[in-house]
Amino acid sequence: MERLSFGADGAFSPRDDRLESVTVAPLTGSISRGAPFQAAVFRLGQGGRVARHPADVPQILAVLEGTGEVSGAAGAFEPVGPGEAIFWEQGEEHETRSAEGMTALIVEGHGLEPFRP
Repeated sequence: MERLSFGADGAFSPRDDRLESVTVAPLTGSISRGAPFQAAVFRLGQGGRVARHPADVPQILAVLEGTGEVSGAAGAFEPVGPGEAIFWEQGEEHETRSAEGMTALIVEGHGLEPFRP
C-alpha cells in the first residue's frame, strides 16, 4: 500500500495560459510521459477557470467540493456541483469555471468511457 496526498499543500500552479487561479495535485504519472491515463485533483479558486480548449483524450471531471459551470462542444455553460461528473470526448472543445471555488478529480486517457448502466 502506498498513501498519496492530494491536499492543497501538495498542489502546484502549472505554467499554462489556459489556467487561471487553478492548482493541480497529480495522482498518477502523465500521459505526456507515456502513462496510458492520468488523474489529478484540480482546485479552482474564486473566479478560477480552465479556458476553452479541445480535449486531447477522453476525460471525466468529477466535482468533489464547491460549484462551477462547464461547457462542451455547443459552448453553453451548465452548472455542476458535488456528486456530479462530466465526460468530454477526445477533441471536444470545453471549458470549466467557478465563481466561488471548486475542487474536482479529473481522469483522462485513451479509451476512457463513462459508466453507462
